[in-house]
Amino acid sequence: MQPQKKEWEGTTQGGRYGQGFLYWILAVVKVSFLYPILFGVIPFYLIFGRKNYKAIFSYFRRQHHLSRWKAFWSTYRNHLIFGKVVLDKFALLAGNHQQFSVDVENNDYFNALAESNKGFFIVSAHVGNFELIVHCFQQNKKKINGIIFGGESENLQKRRVKILQNFNVNLIPVSTDMSHLFAIKKAIEEGEIVSIPCDRLWGSTKKYTANFLNGEAHFPIGTFRFAAQLEAPVLTMFVMKEKGLHYRAYLKSLEPLQNEKSSQKQAEHLAKQYIALLENIVRKYPEQWFNYYDFWK
Repeated sequence: MQPQKKEWEGTTQGGRYGQGFLYWILAVVKVSFLYPILFGVIPFYLIFGRKNYKAIFSYFRRQHHLSRWKAFWSTYRNHLIFGKVVLDKFALLAGNHQQFSVDVENNDYFNALAESNKGFFIVSAHVGNFELIVHCFQQNKKKINGIIFGGESENLQKRRVKILQNFNVNLIPVSTDMSHLFAIKKAIEEGEIVSIPCDRLWGSTKKYTANFLNGEAHFPIGTFRFAAQLEAPVLTMFVMKEKGLHYRAYLKSLEPLQNEKSSQKQAEHLAKQYIALLENIVRKYPEQWFNYYDFWK
């Protein structure tokens, strides 16, 4: 969780005025009305965003063993779905979240922990649309603390804070002085929820190497080690886009090793389960993999 050099900034584009226009229009219209615009925008990104294009094209070729034509078509579809997901996020931040429907599998995992006094982690990845967690869990029992890695404009960050507060969500930015670690520890000890993506290293040297989608990949292990040290439960959650404005959220509970005192071994055990669940989701929704850099190297 160290805020060092990132592989991909993932900054939302459009500028202050462009984003402001989107907020204004998405507050009053159904977001799917804007989807057709993407058919004119996506070719621009495929032509001029060569680094992103090459990373995803290679992902389909190497990890899914698709032919060149099928890999190209899947790359186009990936960019199209990502564009829809970004528009959906803007609609959420515009306060127009009622238009989305989400089916949550294994919701009892969350409900049981929400009723308990224990704080817990929800770990995710850059797949689907994790920000719809606020639509899945509209509750006041526990505050959800979302870990964010910065890179976005001040205007967008302020909008996120304002809207997400209505859903009992607090944002914890990763900081260079590592103060976010104390905020995470405090949140867990006070019985709150901490949500964080666990698929990007963000420059951290604390990693777990695993075979993932037919290749060797590195995953950050810091969150899992923190969970082991605090003896906090861990849930995985992937919110995947389906037809129209419908999503499906997949929840699973990661099981700790029984009678194991080593936090490192506990962390590796948790990470291994997380990676296996993430691989299952990506195989089911291969076009919703949104890591636009050479993840496998």
